[in-house]
Amino acid sequence: MAAAADRHVKPAAPRRRFVYVSASTLPSQEANAVHVAQQCDALAGLGLDLRLRATRGSREDLRELYGLRHAFAIDYETPLTHRLWLAQRRLARFVTRPEDGPLYYGRRLPPLARLAAWGYPTAVELHHPPRTAKQEAALRRIVGAPGFRGLVVVSAQLCEALRAHLPQLDAARVLVAHDGVRADRIRAPSVRGDGMVRAVYCGSFHAGKGVELILQVAAALPAVRFDLIGGLPAQIAALQARAPANVHFLGHLPHEETQRRLREYDIGLAPYGRIVRGARTPEHESLSAWMSPLKLFEYMGAGLPIVASDLPVLREILQAGTTALMPPPDDPAAYVAAIRALAADPALRLGLARAAQDSLRHFTWENRAVRILDLLQGAR
Repeated sequence: MAAAADRHVKPAAPRRRFVYVSASTLPSQEANAVHVAQQCDALAGLGLDLRLRATRGSREDLRELYGLRHAFAIDYETPLTHRLWLAQRRLARFVTRPEDGPLYYGRRLPPLARLAAWGYPTAVELHHPPRTAKQEAALRRIVGAPGFRGLVVVSAQLCEALRAHLPQLDAARVLVAHDGVRADRIRAPSVRGDGMVRAVYCGSFHAGKGVELILQVAAALPAVRFDLIGGLPAQIAALQARAPANVHFLGHLPHEETQRRLREYDIGLAPYGRIVRGARTPEHESLSAWMSPLKLFEYMGAGLPIVASDLPVLREILQAGTTALMPPPDDPAAYVAAIRALAADPALRLGLARAAQDSLRHFTWENRAVRILDLLQGAR
């Protein structure tokens, strides 16, 4: 009887295959590594059979370092294995129909352009416009290719810039999806009742990120402690020589440790300038036009009130006076006033943090993964 019953058991449906074609080095100290790891974890949480292609960084355990919860495969590439993999994909389309294969997704334009041209279902995520003629040509090939399924961008500002360059781009195939935070990392805001007020900055020390401004602000607010998480050793050494006593440099910390520490602070800082540079930002470009800073979502998740620069792209995430205080960029005096007001008013800190969290459920990695998959499956 048991054997007869087994014959009527419906076999499990195969999981949808998804290949994330990354240009990132994992693990590494760069924010894009955090983004890729967290997004892959959330996509795998939807039940996808996911493989991540990336360059190996340190030998640290990726899952422990980024707190990953869901199983997915990681293929670490070299230039040779990458070329061999692409050659295999090129030949495989003559054996099986490309449209029956995996969904290919990522930020690495040249290989994604080839996959899309060969008919494989392909989508691209962009955090800035193409920076070279080669990248722009690759994006145009992807958008016009038979395999193109969609384009994901991290801000409405970036969406507008890209559509101006690509008028042929179908608006229905574009998704604006800001960065996010894990839903299980969201902690109810609270007010610490003892000790000096502690403000935190988390991120790189590149030009325009606001670290220099923090030093000026700290000198005017000696009763507030300012902790800076991040920075390269040489950058830290240069700044320490002229930092006031209430500024503390914690250096680079593992992502998981940073998330735990954020809950110990009273204020989160994002003092971006009008011009913001990254590790590879060309001279003609400023990230302030289209960025989606991870730190904002992590601050909100940790229950911190935020002081962030009043930039159009940040207003896509924050509302001045309601979910954050937003002084003008590059204005130390305005930042001093905003931080002083928060330091003196626990109720204001709590109100801003709670209001910010009311919108945070929309900005989770899990929600982002669902929206990306909906876009790609709806375009089939």
